[in-house]
Amino acid sequence: MSKPTCACILVCLVAMSIAAVRLAAAGPDENGVISFKGNINWAWATNPSSDVRSVDPNPARQAVIFSNFGKENHLYEDTVSWDIAGPHSGVQQQWVAMQFTPTFDARVTQISVAVEHNTGSPNSFVLSLNADDGGEIPGKELRSWIVSNAPRFGTCCTVDAARDIKHLFIRKGTQYWVVASTNAGEEATRMEWDLSPQANEGNFAFNNGQGWFRFTAFPSAFAVYGRRVH
Repeated sequence: MSKPTCACILVCLVAMSIAAVRLAAAGPDENGVISFKGNINWAWATNPSSDVRSVDPNPARQAVIFSNFGKENHLYEDTVSWDIAGPHSGVQQQWVAMQFTPTFDARVTQISVAVEHNTGSPNSFVLSLNADDGGEIPGKELRSWIVSNAPRFGTCCTVDAARDIKHLFIRKGTQYWVVASTNAGEEATRMEWDLSPQANEGNFAFNNGQGWFRFTAFPSAFAVYGRRVH
């Protein structure tokens, strides 16, 4: 199946997965991006770049604690995404959290995410690793990083990487969250967290300024790397 076909199918699947949510689709902006606004916001890049770069998201060959990336030239769906946006970005504030559960005890060395820049300044966002709160939403922040200079929305396949020099210990069978958000200096920023090409629905969480809530749809692409603890 070709990459454009996959993307078009995912656009339809995302639309169907949130059919119960009231949405308003604006026309394409000057960058060819259509915004879908409702209780949750997502975007579709109608004019993606044809320059696809093959990137290895794990060149150091660290242990894969979790990954839903695809192949090197199709790590993520660069045209379909959930908004990561500040309150003055032109859309409502929206933060997104993806869950994962390690299958072995590990120390985290790197988190990679498929977040791209849409509009606004600065071109940066907050990436954090959080504990769990009740199995449905993210809890206490364990680590956080400011990630800058994300690629343009609609390009593939550069990833944003945050490295944990303290090598946080995480436990087998315990749920954790990777969270993309904005801070006080990023209120006008709108980023896009591209979807995983593995079209499997899952549970994750949104925060639109009123607190976290659970949602079921197609998750964003990310990976957590590190080393096993025996």
